[in-house]
Amino acid sequence: MKKLIIVALVGWALIGIGSGAQQTPGVSANEIVLGAFVAQSGALAGVGIPVVRGATAYYNYVNDVLGGVGGRKIRFITCDDAFDPTKTVACVKKLVEEDKVFAIVNSLGTVPHAAVMDYLMKNNVPVVSPHANYTPFSKPVKNTYFAIQPNNEIFGTALARYAAQRLKSKRVAVLYVDDAFGQELLGAVVAELKRNKLEPVLTVPHPGAETAFRPYIVRLQGANPDAVILLTYLVPSASILKEAEAVGFKPKWLATNVQADARMVSLAGVSAVEGLIVTGFAADPTLPNHSGAAKFRALLQRYFPGELPSGFNEIAYVGAMQVVEGLFRAGPNLTRERFIQALETLTNWDADGLVPPITYARDDRRGITILYMTKFERGNMVFIEAFSADPFDVVGSRSCMVDNLALAEFDIAKRTVKIEWDYAGGVKSFSVDWGDGTPAKAVPVAKEPSASYTYPSLGGYLVRVTATCTDDSTDVEILKVNLFE
Repeated sequence: MKKLIIVALVGWALIGIGSGAQQTPGVSANEIVLGAFVAQSGALAGVGIPVVRGATAYYNYVNDVLGGVGGRKIRFITCDDAFDPTKTVACVKKLVEEDKVFAIVNSLGTVPHAAVMDYLMKNNVPVVSPHANYTPFSKPVKNTYFAIQPNNEIFGTALARYAAQRLKSKRVAVLYVDDAFGQELLGAVVAELKRNKLEPVLTVPHPGAETAFRPYIVRLQGANPDAVILLTYLVPSASILKEAEAVGFKPKWLATNVQADARMVSLAGVSAVEGLIVTGFAADPTLPNHSGAAKFRALLQRYFPGELPSGFNEIAYVGAMQVVEGLFRAGPNLTRERFIQALETLTNWDADGLVPPITYARDDRRGITILYMTKFERGNMVFIEAFSADPFDVVGSRSCMVDNLALAEFDIAKRTVKIEWDYAGGVKSFSVDWGDGTPAKAVPVAKEPSASYTYPSLGGYLVRVTATCTDDSTDVEILKVNLFE
């Protein structure tokens, strides 16, 4: 991005500030006003406050170090909706009608977003990097919406598929929060279980304000599941795991990115979270040798001393990076339409390696589609594999497809990695490129659906996998993952 910024600044100095930008809400000669609704009080404050700090850290860096975007400083206004949709409506009307924000960014939660989607679309306000897994952000495609997190359909599908295909579970139960977030996830889980010829042995809803989970655990235990998929928020999930441990209920637990947070250990205890499998989509922010993570930690400490890095402030930081990238690409005569068009040019953008690659198009606003499966072991989160929930159509037809391609059993100490796939129809071979200058290695698909390779120790951490169809018609990159350095 550094080269992009230098080119942009030079170009803007030559072109100057156009008068058209003055007519765009939230844009002046010296300022770009961005707005967010984020819970900073109430039950979800433990998520919302890190989100605000992660985003603010990057916007402050842009202002203080880069001089803003083309000379315009970013003013980031947050409104505390306490995760209450009625308050969200009031927040958004204030941000749009009084503060005249250019875009809504870094805003938190499925339920709050659902409450204001129609209003924001009617007012043609860009919504970028929303911190929620809400499938309607991208399905169907909406001109003003750019999701960043994998949607609930992807998360729910991945959890059910992982339980059925990786864990070989036959009796799967689901405990979910009874709101739009939990219900959407539940629908995806049930649909994927059916595709695997399974039905949930039990689905148990809980109210969002529930705090006493012993009765729910007793019900689950009575169904004798070998795996339980947990579709709820951070604090309730910690209580659930503590109650399960207390009564000796020990199925295989799986959960979404909400639980992919080190605070699960402090909230539930090391033994209660042991073995919990979670779906994440960002690199571990504490990795010592990951340059993107190191910069994130440095900026977080610069602007919020003592703030611990977490999945929440990390994805907000990434979301802010994405917003700024779009602003730079939009050029000096900034309008909402130019901003939207600029974001559509993002191809394999990975936020300094912090997330799997993101590619947008006019007909695709899904954001991240590859998940990092992680397990809690002795109080730490340990990477298992990169896992895709969706079939990938290589050439745009059913004749050449790959289903569930994944990186598995990665061991940096032994310098080995295994790629696996469940189905590869019409695909002649995969090529694996470690991104370190050595020749790509071909993996013939005629063999069983897995292959192990040793990679050279030249510092290659960006793994690219391409597929070649049997008719030699195309080579298409189908997986790109930044491995942990």
